[in-house]
Amino acid sequence: MSNAIPRPGGRTARTRKEVIAAAITLLGEMPPADLTVGRIAARSGVHESTIYRKWGTREALITDVLLTVSAERLTPPDTGSLRGDLVETIAAVADFLRTPAGYALAYLGATADDKTTATVRDAFWADRFAKAQTIFQRATERGEIDDASSAQLAYEALIGTMHFRILSRRRPLDPDIAERLVDLILNGVR
Repeated sequence: MSNAIPRPGGRTARTRKEVIAAAITLLGEMPPADLTVGRIAARSGVHESTIYRKWGTREALITDVLLTVSAERLTPPDTGSLRGDLVETIAAVADFLRTPAGYALAYLGATADDKTTATVRDAFWADRFAKAQTIFQRATERGEIDDASSAQLAYEALIGTMHFRILSRRRPLDPDIAERLVDLILNGVR
């Protein structure tokens, strides 16, 4: 029996971190369509077979990379008001969607259908909806709205509008998109 103490992270965590970092760097240099596992392997120093063993598909890897970046950048604020929380949240999402990585996440989220990507996508949206629920629940506790039951639908309307604009219409997001969308949705929620 070994008395070794498990190391936090270890080789698997280091490998994941190296692969994610390499993919993020490459996404800043090229469109997602040009990003290959071979390029990520070369940049990260992690063998291609290791990457395929961990992620299974290129799409699953890229989705994991983009969801990791998204989760790091998109944390729910607590400004003290529903409008303030939503404007900050939606502005952060809009800023992220304006980046190559953000656009790639939106695109892959809308188009990739393999099982691994679907699992990652479902987990991502469950987390996003839970964070939106927290924002609306705080607003209920402050007396700003009667209940938080419309949180998921409101969040879908806010985020969905931006995704529709960049993916379907191929239009940029206006600088004031967060304020305009939040005011439009809050009028309906109230």
